[in-house]
Amino acid sequence: MTSDTRRSWTLVAGPRYHAPDLGAVEGVVAGPAAATRVRATYYDTADLRILRWGGELRLEAGHGWFVSLGTGERGALHVERERRFAASPTVPAGALDLLTGFTRGAACKPVLHTRTDRHDVGLASVEGALIGRLRDDVVTVMEGRRIAARFREIVATGVGVNGEGTAMGAVVAALCDSGAVPAHLAPTAVRAIGAPANAPPDVAAPRVSRHDSAAVAVRAAIAASVSRLILHDAAVRDGSDPEGVHQARVATRRLRSDLRTFLPLLDPVWTEHLRDQLREIAALLGAVRDADVLLGRLRSAAGSLSIAEQAAAGSALEALQRDRDRARIDLLAWMRSRRYTALLDDLVAAANDPHTSSEASGDAAVLLPPLAAGPWRKLRRLVRQLGPDPEDAELHQVRIRAKRARYAAEAVTPVARHAVAGFADAVAGVQEVLGEHHDAVVAEAWLRRAGDTTDPMVLGELVGLQRAAAAAARAAWPRAWKAAQRAHPRSWT
Repeated sequence: MTSDTRRSWTLVAGPRYHAPDLGAVEGVVAGPAAATRVRATYYDTADLRILRWGGELRLEAGHGWFVSLGTGERGALHVERERRFAASPTVPAGALDLLTGFTRGAACKPVLHTRTDRHDVGLASVEGALIGRLRDDVVTVMEGRRIAARFREIVATGVGVNGEGTAMGAVVAALCDSGAVPAHLAPTAVRAIGAPANAPPDVAAPRVSRHDSAAVAVRAAIAASVSRLILHDAAVRDGSDPEGVHQARVATRRLRSDLRTFLPLLDPVWTEHLRDQLREIAALLGAVRDADVLLGRLRSAAGSLSIAEQAAAGSALEALQRDRDRARIDLLAWMRSRRYTALLDDLVAAANDPHTSSEASGDAAVLLPPLAAGPWRKLRRLVRQLGPDPEDAELHQVRIRAKRARYAAEAVTPVARHAVAGFADAVAGVQEVLGEHHDAVVAEAWLRRAGDTTDPMVLGELVGLQRAAAAAARAAWPRAWKAAQRAHPRSWT
């Protein structure tokens, strides 16, 4: 059995570099070079928000517009990395829409003009098997008709089959012997513009330790959630991966939770205003996410039925799909409004300069853990009030409280005792099992409402599956609760 692995090497070459004779490298046969010239104009905001977040917007002469949403440590998540749009005199609306999280609606203008002379060479073994490719780019930065800068970048990409990666290593060694130097892979525009384009994005969470002030820790928590929302904005708009909506919803929920937890150290008017702004987008994201979860759950359950029964169940789920589509339309309409970009502006400002009180200048390890203990006390009090056979609605309230306690514990984990992290995981176990219970209860209720359009036998089977799942979760949650109680630290500081 063979393995197929890919590895890339990026090198830069200065004036003294001379391309080696690849035919002299043992075990390598170089194919003819394919030469192309690409003229590109890069667009960005005045402060280079797109590039700093890891994205890219460019117009290639004869090829159209391209949106890159980033790679590696920077860039959007849960979405395809590059999109192409037809050539047009202005930036396509679809391209700007995908980049809204990065630009926040700011105008984009040309920031860079380049001419790239590219030579692509295929590399094969002596037996004729493809082992890799070599891309040799000479990039010229233009200012009008004047050449402002020029650099050469070489990317060697190997396909290692049965050890052929060794041959690519020899190719890279020959390139280095000829004057090329290994370098960190950076987008062409970032390499051409330099430090301003390589600066951090306009939201960056600081590292936090027990020795920092509470203000620094609060800023880090807020920045982490704001960054999460921005990095999943494109995935929500694209819609191809439901995880994008899920992560954006988590970002808004966690942010609202952190603002509640840290309220004693924040300006109350500012905090309430921000939480109010987040409430609407959280609800819209929630409507889509809840429909996604319900659809996934019922489709999975229908998959266990016979082929004929699956068809009957599928027709019933069409109504749920229509509800989900309408919820998505409402969500995107809001995200394409000025209100949303104004919210993003406010969140970025909050991530960089939260309105903390003078007390927040004190030690984070002293001030924050007691604030996170409050939601746990409320959760414990709620559970103590439950009877021996709680109602479904009561268990749902426990789940909500568990989520708040978990988020609060996670918010202070960087400055609290080590045991707090394990406690947060244990509370997440309570949230998870009661989430399964709630999802099953909601699914059964939806099926009963859809009874008039569903075959009674199919409906009965699907209802039975959801009822069994709810019963299993109801039986399991006391064990999860006991685990959370055992994990509770004796001291948070």
